[in-house]
Amino acid sequence: MEATKILMRVPAEQEISLSEFAYGQILDLILSGRLQAGDVLQERRLATVMSISRTPVREALGRLEAESLAMRLQGRMLVVADVSVETYMNLLDMRRILEVELAARATGKLLPDVAEKVRASIRNLLQLVKITPADHWEVDDLVHHSIAEAAGNPMVTSAIRDLRRRTHIFNTARMPHRLQPGASEHIALIDAVAGSDPELSRKLMGRHLDNVRTAIIDFILGHRHP
Repeated sequence: MEATKILMRVPAEQEISLSEFAYGQILDLILSGRLQAGDVLQERRLATVMSISRTPVREALGRLEAESLAMRLQGRMLVVADVSVETYMNLLDMRRILEVELAARATGKLLPDVAEKVRASIRNLLQLVKITPADHWEVDDLVHHSIAEAAGNPMVTSAIRDLRRRTHIFNTARMPHRLQPGASEHIALIDAVAGSDPELSRKLMGRHLDNVRTAIIDFILGHRHP
């Protein structure tokens, strides 16, 4: 693949860091299928094409590796990992299995002050003029991690953190239409877990994750070239 044909220039406005820019550019290429599983991610070449130093590219590649979107062959060469729709569906299926059950187990155990803190964070997020991916995921993590921790199984909570980390790429910058519905679903979910009906919590968590799953499928397929 010709690297000179696949990347864009750094935007004139410095609203994002260079590492964030590099991350977004490489990620979009992976999600679009223009960079495919097994393609080598060369730090020097990517930096040259984007006209930036190697440091932000190195940071971006490290982030992609941490999210399992890139992997090292024989401990050295970094290549694009398998990012098929099936891969993400399996991740989300695992999340659904774990988080639906944890929502039920956490019901009645979520402390009132924690529940109110989560609600306030969701409301504050919606009031921001410009919501960054970091803003979105800070609140999203708070919702899901608060529920998981209330369930009282640290090992399962750790597993959920890892699964969620691997789907962090699907944020409001890529799926802005999910912001308002997601916030409403989170409020309803927190209210249920703070209540006394485990089956309601189970139902709402399942519905929320199904909606996330549908949005991710639509996003990936919409970015694939025929």
